[in-house]
Amino acid sequence: MSGAGHAQTYHGEVMTPLSRRGIAAVLGVAIGVLPAVTPSAVTPSAMAADPTPVPAPLVDLGDDTASPSDSPSASPTSSLPSSLSENSTPSNSALSPASDVLGGSQLGKRGAVADLSAGAAKLPKVKARTWLLADATTGEVLAAKNPHKARRPASTLKTLTALTLLPQLDPDDTWTGTARAQNTYGSKAGIRKGREYTIDELFAGLLLPSGNDAAIALAQAHSTVSTTVAEMNQVARDLQAYNTTAKNPSGLDAKGQFSTAYDLALIGRAAIARDDFLTYAGAKNAEFPNPRKPKKNGKERKPITIYNQNDLVMENYRGAIGVKTGYTSQAGRTFIGAAQRGNTRLIVSLMGIREPSDEAARKLLNWGFQNQGQILPIGELVSPLSTMEPTVAEETVIPAAPTPVATTVRGSAPQEIVAEPELSSLSPTSWGWLTVFTVALVLALVSLIRRIVTRKQRRALT
Repeated sequence: MSGAGHAQTYHGEVMTPLSRRGIAAVLGVAIGVLPAVTPSAVTPSAMAADPTPVPAPLVDLGDDTASPSDSPSASPTSSLPSSLSENSTPSNSALSPASDVLGGSQLGKRGAVADLSAGAAKLPKVKARTWLLADATTGEVLAAKNPHKARRPASTLKTLTALTLLPQLDPDDTWTGTARAQNTYGSKAGIRKGREYTIDELFAGLLLPSGNDAAIALAQAHSTVSTTVAEMNQVARDLQAYNTTAKNPSGLDAKGQFSTAYDLALIGRAAIARDDFLTYAGAKNAEFPNPRKPKKNGKERKPITIYNQNDLVMENYRGAIGVKTGYTSQAGRTFIGAAQRGNTRLIVSLMGIREPSDEAARKLLNWGFQNQGQILPIGELVSPLSTMEPTVAEETVIPAAPTPVATTVRGSAPQEIVAEPELSSLSPTSWGWLTVFTVALVLALVSLIRRIVTRKQRRALT
């Protein structure tokens, strides 16, 4: 994943066939669990003690057209709203100003929204499907366009990876390269199997050249990839980034992996609050172990220089401090940027960008800085629920927010996918939460049966 001028096409996902034993297991769980579930006062660990309004279910239509391959697949952490069938054409009609929208009702309006009544200049034209501009210090949202619309995050997801792992890894510790990290698809820092790296080098490899190999390496240095992904989802819930679901630590397109401009702003704001994160995200370059094999005499080659993909940093945009670029074939360009001038620190997040990422970000940041004191906020970035120190010790999936998001994202080419961890035991807080869980499970079973029937029909024709 890269910024402007470094675009690379990445693969989509492949659905793997389910075994008869797996089907029987799912059906057995459904039959055994559903009658036993009753409403109780037990709260899932990832949910707040007090209910918090969350965005209405939103749907991304890619190029605003749907195809049969784009239909969402139900899972315990992402399900279709009850108002939508699998074969219907989703729309954003589920979102209305009257609904509870995280951050404020104005963030649920269609199109670009800003309150210019205090005398601020007209919003610039930004070629992006969805974006948000906010004051990172106060949390005030200054302007936004469809900020709760779900899309592929691409490498901006690495911000969440770093935010999850920075508190848990010692930068001076070492890790030995693995075949999985070396062979990871897409953009790379240059990790080689058997080579020793410091954690400090791996974070630089993650955040400057956007190394997918460094993402896998850091996850393995911490524990396992699947455990890391589970902890990333926990951190997202702690930030109240309810419309973010991670399936891998790199941001490579994967089924069920999505975020929103609002959520990316929450994640980015938390990241730039850490000095260690800014050390990497704000650097123009760093030295990294040479990926070439040692010389014939056994001596290692001189380190290579890795460069930041963020053009705001590289081109010395006034006050630029980070944070992360992204690009995949399904996501298009994505971007989180931040800059500070005086006591004002602004953060911008954009998805589905149709112009150079830094240019789109510059427009919004310039408008925000130039109109200070003349912009009335239209909403807020909510505060985290806790200290965000991950405590997941086993490979579990954190329960989703009470209101799930349905996504439809285009693309179907194969790519490496991280297996989804199993659910930990859940206890519903209310009949509403129970309904969401039950509907999701039923939809999953319907989808499963449909696949079985389709497979049998195909076999009968061959």
